[in-house]
Amino acid sequence: MPAISLLVAVYNTSQYVEQCLQSIADQSFSDIEVILINDGSTDHCGELLEAFAARDQRFRVIHQANQGLGAVRNRGIEEAQGTYLAFVDSDDILAPHYCEALYEKAKMTGADLVVSEYWIQFEQSRRTIPTNLLSHRSAHKPSLIEALLYGEITGFSWNKLYRRAFIEEHHIRFPLRCELENIEDQYVTLRCFYLSKNIAFVHEPLYYYRVHMSSIVQRYQKQFFHHGLMFYHAQRLFFKEHEVMATYEKALDLFIVNHTLHCMLNEWKSQNSLSFQEKLDHMREMVTHEAFQHAVKQVEPSKFTVRKRMILFLARSQWVYPLSAAASSYQKWIEYQTRK
Repeated sequence: MPAISLLVAVYNTSQYVEQCLQSIADQSFSDIEVILINDGSTDHCGELLEAFAARDQRFRVIHQANQGLGAVRNRGIEEAQGTYLAFVDSDDILAPHYCEALYEKAKMTGADLVVSEYWIQFEQSRRTIPTNLLSHRSAHKPSLIEALLYGEITGFSWNKLYRRAFIEEHHIRFPLRCELENIEDQYVTLRCFYLSKNIAFVHEPLYYYRVHMSSIVQRYQKQFFHHGLMFYHAQRLFFKEHEVMATYEKALDLFIVNHTLHCMLNEWKSQNSLSFQEKLDHMREMVTHEAFQHAVKQVEPSKFTVRKRMILFLARSQWVYPLSAAASSYQKWIEYQTRK
């Protein structure tokens, strides 16, 4: 039984995947198994994975028809044999002591979940910046969950080490493409935060998250608003089942408002090929939705930046045309900053 199972989701990343795999092979901690799940790639990923696995017996390849990230992660969990498991995206890179640092922290603290900082690599501008999201965080559950719903800390699955027995005990799995997409990591992270008995932190960036124009978060995401609504209702049900709804209701209101704001920007991404009228229709659907209109009356504007407050004012008033202009301008600024 290896100490750590690294579960690598692979889909059409042939220009990055070898660098990712080499960073895994070069880990200072060698007691690992690496499960490479090729999710129906149409480029040369399959061949590259097989060639790498032939050179290192710790690597094994699973090929499957394209099913989406949730199904890939779940397959990895089912195949894993390690005491701990970690998720890796095939266009990203691990620091040489990533496994060692997270494993030592887990053993020292007995944590169900270990969270590290990470680097953000902007491919176009060739900038690499560290995150500093955890420095003032404790393992106090309400604080962590509220910060996750507020967007103050990220819900990514790949900067975390999970005790596999904890994952199996609570039967934690990712939503599938037909159930929830583009927000499946946050769905799992919230449950891990709530159900973990002990959460530990490594205050050092150990994972290199690569941002490029073909990244999921950079592409136009269809149905993003509806997936956020599904997440919102799923979390309400989860909190009600655990009788803590009163504790997190305000945080959920802020989540759906913030998510709707991001969905408005999503409509004006440069990669969105929909017509102007279709974009306007989507904007109108979002700002008139009862969940948004209810939540936007509950949240404090001070929770948002000045720019977002302006967009929020227009959205609350349902002024679709000036709202669309403001969202489009903001999205163009974001894309410019990414390239700069």
